[in-house]
Amino acid sequence: MKKKYLIIALLSLQSLHCQIPLGLGTSSSETLSSNWKYKLTSFSYDNEIANLKGESFVSYNNFKSGEIYKINRSFDLWEGEPLFVAISNDGRKIIYIKDRAYYGGEEHKNVTVYLDGKLTKAYTTEEFINCDRQREKCEMFSENRDQLFKPSGGTFLEYKDRVTDQNKFLIKNYVFNKNDTIYITDARKKVTLFDLNNISIIQSKIDFDSLYPKIKNIQAIQSRISYYEYPFKYVSDIENIQNNEKLSQAISVLSNLKFISSNSQEYYKFRLHKIELTGYMNRNGKFEIDSISADLIFDQQKIINYIDNTTFKTDFIPAGLDKIYVRTFFGGYRSFDEKIAEKETIRIKEKEEEEYKKRLTLDKIDNFYIPKNLYECNTELDKILDLESKNMLAETEERESIQHHFGLGMWIRNNWGLHGGSRLLKYFHDRSTKKKRFNSSETISDIIIEQYIKWLKGDKTAWEKWEKQNPVKRNKSQ
Repeated sequence: MKKKYLIIALLSLQSLHCQIPLGLGTSSSETLSSNWKYKLTSFSYDNEIANLKGESFVSYNNFKSGEIYKINRSFDLWEGEPLFVAISNDGRKIIYIKDRAYYGGEEHKNVTVYLDGKLTKAYTTEEFINCDRQREKCEMFSENRDQLFKPSGGTFLEYKDRVTDQNKFLIKNYVFNKNDTIYITDARKKVTLFDLNNISIIQSKIDFDSLYPKIKNIQAIQSRISYYEYPFKYVSDIENIQNNEKLSQAISVLSNLKFISSNSQEYYKFRLHKIELTGYMNRNGKFEIDSISADLIFDQQKIINYIDNTTFKTDFIPAGLDKIYVRTFFGGYRSFDEKIAEKETIRIKEKEEEEYKKRLTLDKIDNFYIPKNLYECNTELDKILDLESKNMLAETEERESIQHHFGLGMWIRNNWGLHGGSRLLKYFHDRSTKKKRFNSSETISDIIIEQYIKWLKGDKTAWEKWEKQNPVKRNKSQ
């Protein structure tokens, strides 16, 4: 049952675009066309799987030198992850397929197709394999190795008893390219055929068992993947090659503000002025800004000019990569005058308190509808979760949900204002007493999930019983 609940978490995250998996490394890959004439080389410059932060190059797979064209994105691959890329026999088309969409936007959809380096088509899972998430299992790949192998703590995997040849085939070949026809077997064991040359879906919902005799001996071309250790260099710590000055200190000088490290005791004493900065550190020492935002006290253009005109140290870039993505500005700034910093802290806290009070009355925060009570939590989750997620939740015992709510619970906490304040948070706080405290965001999300499980199992009035057991408190002495 634990494993099932984790699957629910992942399904919820897949639908709601809130989970971005982080690893300890980054990767590059080489993928050949079926006729071996062309090669797609892709470099990822960060440690997040399946985003655009990288570069890809198409070249000839022979003695001809030089790239044919470049694409300003990576096609991330990672062994064991349900990710796939293929390049056509004429080198002009590329298809990238992934099981989940972690971000919004056309280039982040489950299937993206490029012609001469330009995005030309994009599909969701539902569109590509022709499925209805509210009525059936709707996952891009038939990737079920956990169900086929015996539990093992080592690298050697042993099949469970009575695993069929078809299932063994699917472990390695749930998606492959054969002469510009892409075969994708989804979680329903239905096959979708895609014509990469003509950039069109040939057919979907083909029964895998009927197709298996024709494809069982296919030897698909596999991408070659290389891995690099991600350096985890914080952008605040990149150093000027001339004087070894960290960027955080350089901005302190530019802004006449004192830098406070996140490791300092002062970090929590004052409300600090913050900078958000991300970008690519090139091996030539130049930093390409991807995004920057700074509190109004900073002269943002002055900071940009400094970065553009400075050469930084690059010894942390892994060998084999030309650049690396750098993020996270740890720390903040305050006035050198402590009394002024204290006054600013009081002013900022007052403003934050006003904002918090305002959030307690809003029906929407960041375009997410905020339920006003447990009943609306149930009805909103009914709208958000797909059929398979609901079925798995319905099979879960309430006591198990407390330990295994990672994905769904995180989504509830992040998007229903359980961290920064919301009317739903107030709904629970108003019911807190000395004996029962509903102050922890995790405790609240646990209650919501437990009540929703009861709702799915047919108890449509469980939320009313909970409200009667936990009435709104009459005064602060309770």
